[in-house]
Amino acid sequence: MIAPLRHLRALLGSWRGRFIAVFVLAQLLIPLHYYVQHRDPHDERFAWRMFSPMRMAQCSPTIKIGETVQPISRLFHDAWIKIAQRGRFEVVEAMGAELCKRYPGKEVTISLDCTYVGAPPRRWGGYDMCSVALLAGD
Repeated sequence: MIAPLRHLRALLGSWRGRFIAVFVLAQLLIPLHYYVQHRDPHDERFAWRMFSPMRMAQCSPTIKIGETVQPISRLFHDAWIKIAQRGRFEVVEAMGAELCKRYPGKEVTISLDCTYVGAPPRRWGGYDMCSVALLAGD
């Protein structure tokens, strides 16, 4: 038998070896979700970030309640603002949901203007988050 196959068979012959094999396989397969099926290009928590310039993306969230632009620093904690400036859709959408609760009956418009390394700038959102709760989707 070929030596690598003998080593693999020996590894998979014990419960510890099977555990190690499953763990290593999971570490390789979980990041594929980001590349195969993802809605938020800014959310790289489970991706191989060393291959992506997305970490350098800079976003500016703009919030309007009714017709008035609101300073984001008065509405949310700095931690939320920092994550929103990284372009994380889930956080910005949660901000919109929170504002829809705080200001029922008013139009809450959130737009996210992002600049990227090696790619053109892009605007996400820009519509009433109380009627359309997602910034973007597939």
